[in-house]
Amino acid sequence: MKKTFYIFTFVFLQICLFSIPVYAEKSEKEIFFDNAANNWEKSSTNAKELSQISEVIDYFGLKEGETVLDAGCGTGRLIPFLYTNVGKNGYVYGIDFSQEMLRIAKQKYHNENISFIKADIAQIPLSSESIDRIICFCTFPHIDNKMVALSEFHRLLKPSGILVICNLLGSKELNDLHKKIGGAVANDTSPCAEEMKRLFLESNFIPLELQDFQTSYLMTASKPHY
Repeated sequence: MKKTFYIFTFVFLQICLFSIPVYAEKSEKEIFFDNAANNWEKSSTNAKELSQISEVIDYFGLKEGETVLDAGCGTGRLIPFLYTNVGKNGYVYGIDFSQEMLRIAKQKYHNENISFIKADIAQIPLSSESIDRIICFCTFPHIDNKMVALSEFHRLLKPSGILVICNLLGSKELNDLHKKIGGAVANDTSPCAEEMKRLFLESNFIPLELQDFQTSYLMTASKPHY
């Protein structure tokens, strides 16, 4: 099963990468994910992944009425899980830099308390201390300046707010996969637990969970309550 997952992911991303048209106004990485959008959800969502997502959301501990940010929401795979937990009195923001990913997400979800925003994670157009919880699912490795992103997450979170960074592969496995794919994601890396702890501390977060296993990656931190 694991070998099949690696082969499928490798082939799919290779197809996306080498069929990318060239648009001068977009970065190579943005074009890569725009090009991948139409097949992203159906190719990467399966029963096992849905189960993993459900476990992460349960761990996330969302409460009714909270405001949550899905940082790097893609086509909105997490949105129904998040919305179910925060309810009609809560609010869900999804941000992504891929216009095509967001286009698909917007087609699927029209609730009045769900908003999608095209933005760079380093500059999110939301008010400071307006978010209860931030989840960064299968996105953090693709962020070039991770310290800047963490600083932005820190700005957005309310005191005692929670940040969750998670992937479906451990750091070594995911980093090796990106190197094999090459191109736009060749240098996209997931920090190991020790490095992630350092990044959390340097961006004024309190590290909570630091789990880096072969088939799962979960890093959580909280913003201090001043």
